[in-house]
Amino acid sequence: MENLTVNTPVRLYGTPAEAVEQAALWRPGDPFPLLAGPALDRFRRVVGEELPAVEVTRRAGSVVSTGGPLSRAAGRLLAVATERPHRHVDAAGLADAVAGGGLVAVVGLASDLAEARDWPAAGNPRTGVLTGRTPASLLCLVYRTLVPEAGARDGAFVVSNPFHQDELEADAVELAEMDRLFTERNQLVVYHLHGRECSAGMPDAVICGRSDDGVPPSGPLPEGYRIPSCLRGGGCYRGDLAEDQRIRAMDLNAVLVFSQSCSTVAVGASAFPPEVSLGSGFLEGTATAVIGGLGSHMAEPGLEREVRDGMASGLPLGDIVARLNSGEGGHRGGMATFGLLGDPGLVLKAPAEGVTPPPVTPHGTEGTEEALETLGHLNDTVLPRCERLPWLELEGAEEEFLGLRRRIRELAYRADAPDLPAQAALLAEAVAEAQHGLIRQAAAAAQREGADFLGDSSPLFDQEAREEIPCAGCGLPRAFRIRLRHRVDRSLVVHTEQCRRCGDLHWSTAESPGTAPYIRGPVDFSADRRSATVLTREIVNPGPRTVRGAAGFAFQTRDEPVLPSWTSEPVEIPAGGVYRFRVPLDLPAYPSVRPDPHTGQVMALLDGVCLLSPAVMGLA
Repeated sequence: MENLTVNTPVRLYGTPAEAVEQAALWRPGDPFPLLAGPALDRFRRVVGEELPAVEVTRRAGSVVSTGGPLSRAAGRLLAVATERPHRHVDAAGLADAVAGGGLVAVVGLASDLAEARDWPAAGNPRTGVLTGRTPASLLCLVYRTLVPEAGARDGAFVVSNPFHQDELEADAVELAEMDRLFTERNQLVVYHLHGRECSAGMPDAVICGRSDDGVPPSGPLPEGYRIPSCLRGGGCYRGDLAEDQRIRAMDLNAVLVFSQSCSTVAVGASAFPPEVSLGSGFLEGTATAVIGGLGSHMAEPGLEREVRDGMASGLPLGDIVARLNSGEGGHRGGMATFGLLGDPGLVLKAPAEGVTPPPVTPHGTEGTEEALETLGHLNDTVLPRCERLPWLELEGAEEEFLGLRRRIRELAYRADAPDLPAQAALLAEAVAEAQHGLIRQAAAAAQREGADFLGDSSPLFDQEAREEIPCAGCGLPRAFRIRLRHRVDRSLVVHTEQCRRCGDLHWSTAESPGTAPYIRGPVDFSADRRSATVLTREIVNPGPRTVRGAAGFAFQTRDEPVLPSWTSEPVEIPAGGVYRFRVPLDLPAYPSVRPDPHTGQVMALLDGVCLLSPAVMGLA
């Protein structure tokens, strides 16, 4: 046991068992029990050698801990210091323990919370999770939560990508502009970056969730996860960056982190191993709390204003996150879902400075009747669907569709012509080929830039319905189906299925999904880069008529020749039929590909219904 100073407000213990024993006896006014570790060292660097004392401050809500004795002890410390009731449950009972509408702080080691198998706040949007990868970091997080703004600069700092709308107001859009985050602790740090569960990326850097030096583990790899390249010994998946361009999240100081990137928060529903989670990486540093994207996240510039307004109004963090997720005012269509890592009962001061970007607004020959019915279907159903696709950034064919409409009118005016059936069939082929052109364009764009189904129209969608469903990927009941409707083009409806673990499952613009085509197949599939393989997906047509168009596939490679290039083909599926879409992958021809989860997109456009479904290749 070590005293940091005479009459110190904290006391270090040599083993977790000693700290647990003292935590069971701790009372306000006693030295706060801690363990030595990097998290405490970093906190001391920003607050100075004289660590602050814990003062009892009543907070709303309750505390629930899960896991072993250390997690129970950390939960008790938080509850006693904030005058809240505390209960300890096993992982299986966690969901029931937090259900309801109150502010619930869940406390547990990352390894304990992984046993919950879902985001603990799934049944209560005002829940926050305090977690650490080690006993030392969890106790230090509880301590920082009780002295949350110690050593903080009363300001805000915004990091953004140069192609985002808030780029001109950002404090940093490249690595060289982030120096302040390594030396000072801002009240609020905003990250508006693209990312995945283990990282958030900038053009010249990657913010990494790992809290070690990046060396692959010596033991066996954990099962049931998407294993990133770094844990396989292949280095960071960002092969375009050098090691000194990998920034550990724990080295970036903050009181509150607000991150608009996918899966920043992934506790309990991690697709990647917990030791690489970005949000948990911030908590291994000086951050007191992280508000971050939960699963697939469609960022909206200016949301940090809502966070700042909530802080200025004296709202606890749990209420701020619940308000962000409420969809009030029509924001985000429910596709920017946030989770809270931190105490939901904590009230923080609003930063004096910060970026607040503006929010972003019947006659004829035999076959005539069948031919007219075909023209009617093209005119009333297929072409209107296709003409709505520019809202989803499928552009470039508008003039072609206008020309096809003119041909429909011309044929309709000559309904008595003997060649009408043949001409209607040729027109249907032209409409199918126009759709194929859009799929070729979409596949090439997905390879170059990735696939974003809603694109910049995301803020223009309102959520109309949401229901919980079993996940088609992992098979567990932690997915949901959402129906969205465009605010301006009210005829544009989007259905999506999302899993808190697997992310995107399916997107569709079908008005009536029960009779519309859909893509069927698992999200994840395994492959060996030494062997050729075939990706197979089924495109099902449960409807009463034949559908025509095209299907395509692409990996996101930034057009670098590290994986097979995009592909597409015409598709025709009879009523009630199934089309097997096969994509040969000659992996041995790409020896430089990294052994990493590689996300591809299976896409289709059939009778104007646009479909998108990811395929994650776990490459060994």
